Amino acid sequence: MVDQQAEANVMFGVSVQNLWENSPDALLLVEPGGIIRMTNSRASEMFRFGADGLTGTSVEELIPDAARDRHRAQRAAFEADPHPRPMGTGLRLHGLRSDGSVFPVHVSLSPIGADGMTLAAVRDMTDWVASEHHLRQVEWQRDRAEDHERIARELHDTVIQELFGAGIGLQALQATSSEPERIAEIVEVLDATSRTIRSVIFDLSSPVRSSSGLRSRANELVAEMSNTIGLEPRCHFTGPLDTGVPDNLVEQALAVIREGLTNVARHADADVVDLRIDAGDSLVVEVIDDGRGIPDDPPRLSGIANLQERAQKLGGSCVVYRNPVGGTVLDWSIPLSGAVTDD
Repeated sequence: MVDQQAEANVMFGVSVQNLWENSPDALLLVEPGGIIRMTNSRASEMFRFGADGLTGTSVEELIPDAARDRHRAQRAAFEADPHPRPMGTGLRLHGLRSDGSVFPVHVSLSPIGADGMTLAAVRDMTDWVASEHHLRQVEWQRDRAEDHERIARELHDTVIQELFGAGIGLQALQATSSEPERIAEIVEVLDATSRTIRSVIFDLSSPVRSSSGLRSRANELVAEMSNTIGLEPRCHFTGPLDTGVPDNLVEQALAVIREGLTNVARHADADVVDLRIDAGDSLVVEVIDDGRGIPDDPPRLSGIANLQERAQKLGGSCVVYRNPVGGTVLDWSIPLSGAVTDD
């Protein structure tokens, strides 16, 4: 009977040792005052200390500087009233590695024996926090998609219909108006506005395929360059620029805009510059100015030559020509269907 008890004690001791060493959590045995007396191998691995490198050190060494004073007060409170509990309930806790890096942790505390020892189980929460962040992002994208769908529906059901009705009404008045040409211009503006709103509706209703859409990035670039070039380009955007243009073509189009606006500032002496971007079967970017116009025998510009070369690689074209009504046109066009990725 004694032998069986002794064997059971040995087996129990082996089991405890296996549990100690094979725990997925870092385990630290801490004496009153916060000195670490024993750790498992996972603790050395997690905090990047060598074997037994943690033994004899203060537990505060594993906590970022900003939280150490608070931790000392919390540790003293726990030692005065020890009972099993998670540490820092409701707080984001962080551990400090030997290399100075900080990472999120969860800590559980349990008093051990009557001599005031505490077992601290520390779990690395890096993956959990990353998953939580990803989940929040997914939820945010879902909420945004629902908002986009609602806005798109309201635009289609109200604004588009009201513009259409206004256009029909104006056309009915055109025959009896003393200014039919003016009414025709207004109808044309309403039609253009309707097309723009329809492209916005398409963007809002479509799943986002570009990590940062062309419409928003083009607007940012134009705003950035307006002060530099001394002009504020008039922007005309049509089609699903934020959803139908692949990322690689977004970058290409931005390069065209940057080069085109820079050339206007340097060479055109223009008062007005228009930026037109259309996403249909092809992605078309036009930079049109009312300046002096490109010479009949223009010098070779390396920036334009580079745009032409890259456009050809993508199965498209890039041309610069004198506008018949004055000024210069930069016309860059790349097919969207089956577009070649140029890395």
